[in-house]
Amino acid sequence: MKTPKNSDLAVPVWSQAPSLRTAMSVGFLLLLLAGCGGMSPAPESPIDLPWLLSGEALFAEPVEPESLPDDDILGLEPQLRGYLAQVAPGESPQQRLVALLRGFENRDFTVQYQADRTLTASETYYQQQGNCMAFTVMMVAMARELGADAYFNQVEVPPVWEHAESHTFVVYRHINMVSETSRGRRVVDFNLAAYDPVYDQRKLTDTEAFAQYYSNRGLEWMQQGDMRQAFLYLRKALVLRPQSSDLWANLGAFYSRNRQQLAAEQSYLQALQLQHDHTIAISNLERLYRQQQRFVLADHYADKARRHREQNPYYLYYQARNAYDHGDYKVAKRQLKRALWQYQNDHRFHFLMGLTSYRLGDIEDSREHFTAAFSLAENPGTQQAYNRKLEYLKNHP
Repeated sequence: MKTPKNSDLAVPVWSQAPSLRTAMSVGFLLLLLAGCGGMSPAPESPIDLPWLLSGEALFAEPVEPESLPDDDILGLEPQLRGYLAQVAPGESPQQRLVALLRGFENRDFTVQYQADRTLTASETYYQQQGNCMAFTVMMVAMARELGADAYFNQVEVPPVWEHAESHTFVVYRHINMVSETSRGRRVVDFNLAAYDPVYDQRKLTDTEAFAQYYSNRGLEWMQQGDMRQAFLYLRKALVLRPQSSDLWANLGAFYSRNRQQLAAEQSYLQALQLQHDHTIAISNLERLYRQQQRFVLADHYADKARRHREQNPYYLYYQARNAYDHGDYKVAKRQLKRALWQYQNDHRFHFLMGLTSYRLGDIEDSREHFTAAFSLAENPGTQQAYNRKLEYLKNHP
């Protein structure tokens, strides 16, 4: 899902993995890349956190805490527990988990991918649909019911610039499930073809994962036009993780969608207090100030975004890819050199440099970068994709 170009950007974007066989992931974050140079101008008024969390700006009266949702995210219905009790009874927890996953591979049970369906574990099971978060939640709950140790795992998937929106930087806060034993760790991921074990990873607490769940649900309600439910879920996410800059940026996007400009501004500023270079907040503040004709502030935040983009190797990679697609191989190579000078460990940079050098007739340099790309791309699916591209290049010079 992409955020509409004419709206403020909200955070999650979900993967588009086509089948359940590859397992699972979770709420993704759409971020506009920005810089952090210089001091930001101080807000004209102090940030009023209780007011922002009350919802009074939109609903004219505070929302009572008792009305916040309390979804049974990992709860399993009796019928589902009965199903799991029949999975390799008497075997060890890990053997039972393997048997469960084998059943998925054999399509004994399937879940249809729906990007806008963040569901609880039981809802995912009974509706047989859901997005990455829904499937992750279901798998963690099932694995624990089988007695296996299982937790939410956040994977820092490298960002990719989208051609259609040259100022949009997509950073995937990708979450999958991990189960560890004395013999090693088993990763259960919705899109194993895209998963790469070299990416930085971090174990999430259940509270952190639940906050992402509530945030996803809140943005889904916002897309459906139910603003009260949207606010309740977004606020619940902030109850769980009040120090999350991502969640404050989401609240700002919610207020902006509802034309509550002061509340949106203060939410974005709170996100920046927690993370001074938060890209959603920077981009949306720039848009907000420009709409208000506060051009000094708008230009300040636009400059922050520009400086950060120009220093980011992934933006340089985007520029190189765009130049390559248009046949401007010299420009592509120049931008790739700048990207590789800043960061050398992304196989995509090397593979594109290999293609570019090949187009420019520098076969030795091309071979060197193809070798580096295959060395860094430990995922067999990525290596197979690269082989197919090279075979095509060989047959279509």
